[in-house]
Amino acid sequence: MAKPTPPTNEFPTLSKTLGKWSAIAMMVGAVIGSGIFAKPAANAAASDSVSLIMVVWVTGGIITLVSAICMAELSLMMPKAGGTYVYIRQAYGRLPAFLSGWNESIFFQSTANSALAVYFTMTLGGVLEIELTTLQIIIIVLTLQMSLTIINCMGVYWGSFIQNITTIIKVSVLVGIALLPFVASLDDHNTFSASNFTDAKQSADSTNSMVQMLTAVMLSVMWAYSGGWMVTSVAEEIKEPEKNLSFALIGGALVLMVIYITVNISFHGIFSLDEMVAIKEDPLRDIPQEAVSAYLSPISLGLANFGKHLIEAIILVSALSALNTGFLTPPRVLFAMARDKMFLPSFGKVHPKTRAPYIAILGQGVTSMSVFLLVTCLVLFTGLGAEGNQGNRNLNTAHEIFDQLTNIAVFSSTIFIFMTLGAVFILRKREPNRERPYRIPGYPFLPAVALIANAVFLFLVAIDDLTLSAFSIGFLVLSIPLYYAFNRQEKKALSE
Repeated sequence: MAKPTPPTNEFPTLSKTLGKWSAIAMMVGAVIGSGIFAKPAANAAASDSVSLIMVVWVTGGIITLVSAICMAELSLMMPKAGGTYVYIRQAYGRLPAFLSGWNESIFFQSTANSALAVYFTMTLGGVLEIELTTLQIIIIVLTLQMSLTIINCMGVYWGSFIQNITTIIKVSVLVGIALLPFVASLDDHNTFSASNFTDAKQSADSTNSMVQMLTAVMLSVMWAYSGGWMVTSVAEEIKEPEKNLSFALIGGALVLMVIYITVNISFHGIFSLDEMVAIKEDPLRDIPQEAVSAYLSPISLGLANFGKHLIEAIILVSALSALNTGFLTPPRVLFAMARDKMFLPSFGKVHPKTRAPYIAILGQGVTSMSVFLLVTCLVLFTGLGAEGNQGNRNLNTAHEIFDQLTNIAVFSSTIFIFMTLGAVFILRKREPNRERPYRIPGYPFLPAVALIANAVFLFLVAIDDLTLSAFSIGFLVLSIPLYYAFNRQEKKALSE
């Protein structure tokens, strides 16, 4: 990865700095954040069946892979800053594109950034073995978001440098977790139990239907898989995008699918669903740390203790890596919107030295902090997360904030992933002769499968949680007047 070349004129543009491995690190790093570490326990609490959980992890991986293949065709047709915003604008027009860009940058990524920052802070408290108050959690989250905003204003080189290092670290550790059953078996310690995959859950909630369990698990799993499309937002800054962008999208999806499935096999092989639920109900315990400790304890207590603390540190790195992507790629969407006269003109500025869309990055930082404060206030003032004794009340509140943020982010983003997949069909019909460096194999079957899967997911969430879906859709509807305000200003400027 080379440092960006200096601008050659008085109108600086984005620089092509990212190579093949930086692109795939950005794709994988954007996705692996908190989901694979935090959501297995949530799945255990929501479902009565390990089989259902594993089927959903496999299904989520297939949906992600097929969606990445579809995204590869669109991104190589239009290798522009903005990603899905650009594809939706081309297929559906300006208003849907505005809603897409608003959703990805202002809504989805701001909620995702806040969720990751909260998870980072929760884990930090565990690593330091201190009880963080709600006020301390708020201060740390805001400080973290502010710091990453400043770093990414320094240019894509530094943001991608952090991404490369942190992605290598967390992928290596997840591979290690996936291999733990084999490592333990080498020392003749039979800690892996295949019966965990078939044993009935003793604490099963008979009030939950199969559809409710499926929806809850899907929300968790799709959060873990979400965000890979964001690498398309930096298409203008990727060298040889016709080769490197498709490699990042498809290769990254395959890596994620293999890692997530094998890591979950490792988790369920050491803990039954009831044991996972017990861990979830203790805010000072987490599945990854407990799994590493359980696998390694028969070999060496010292090694188990070291592994447990190492995982805590890696979770911090993982959340930081995904959070960094949230301040690196979505501002390019705001940049593209400003360039199309659909957002504040200042957001289209590029810094002459760093070649970064610094105003857009600052705007992303401000909106992320604002959404975090909004959701935190809603959780605190509605009493959510107040269960438990005084000693764990703050952590319960943080967990509730985290879950609310992730559910909102997943539902809202899926709406526009659905529209992006639909754009494949629209543009194939409307622009059949347009150059496509990459074509979806198995068209129209593959994109149709992804389209239907996303539609089913949206339907299940909508009927299961009307409040969540209404909040997400309502936020988008409220942004429509902003579109017309920007559009009116553009028409006025043209008339003058």
